[in-house]
Amino acid sequence: METNLKSAPLWIVPEGQEIPNFAGSGGTREPLREVDGSGLVARSGPAPATREYRIPNLARACQVLRLFASAHEPLSSSAVARQLKMPRTTVLRILHTLAAERLLQRRGFDFCANPELRTGLRSIADVDLCTAAGPALNEIAQLTGEMACLALPAGDKVALAETCGARPSGRSGAPMDMHCSAFGKVFLALGPRARLDKMPEHLQARTPRTITSAEALTAECSRIVRQGYALDNEECEEGVRALAAPVWASNGVLAAAIGVSASAAAFSEQRASDVATLVVHTAKKLTATLAQRTRK
Repeated sequence: METNLKSAPLWIVPEGQEIPNFAGSGGTREPLREVDGSGLVARSGPAPATREYRIPNLARACQVLRLFASAHEPLSSSAVARQLKMPRTTVLRILHTLAAERLLQRRGFDFCANPELRTGLRSIADVDLCTAAGPALNEIAQLTGEMACLALPAGDKVALAETCGARPSGRSGAPMDMHCSAFGKVFLALGPRARLDKMPEHLQARTPRTITSAEALTAECSRIVRQGYALDNEECEEGVRALAAPVWASNGVLAAAIGVSASAAAFSEQRASDVATLVVHTAKKLTATLAQRTRK
């Protein structure tokens, strides 16, 4: 499905670029005052450990566990060392210790988390992600006047984990199909290739605009990779338009999708280019925040 939207290249929004205040369109809404960093209220989180009480090797083991929480397949010690930028001998000792304590399982020369631990680690990671995303969602909601959303995979669907702002009329809180939602298409285009390959040849039509063939969906995903964001042009629900961009974890794994969901009347296709610039820029900042938290 071709659109006339201007592409926003992935992760190359210039630093310091002024983000326009486009909270209204056509005089239907009062423009919102732009909010600087000091006006955003971050959610409270656990206080960082002081240096004298921090155990470096324990902190490294926690990084290893967080990596396995998001890994989709077993990892070798070399792969873990490369992704976390740690010495391989250190990683090897940590992996064997965690395996001896039954926190990891050995698969030949590789390691993986057991299902129960992986579920628990993912839950903790998701809570941390939602906490970190609070200021970003607040910024998007205030600058656009629309509902800002953070989405996570939920099986073969995608669900809104956090929202900020008024929910558009017609948008339910139920999990959405990946092939027709902006948030889901981010995971199909930029997540593990197996997720896209498993999509059926014929896809269910939710509205007259829904992409219904695997071939068209693959082409749409290629366009998302090029432009850096995904659009739901009334494909999931009639009268609702959405736009989303990827948020990456510090280990390079796709962590979430962040974006805007609004009524099609308020979120016109003419506004989409400006909204895309803001959403991609904010997603990049949230990615940097997650990386900074991991290094602490």
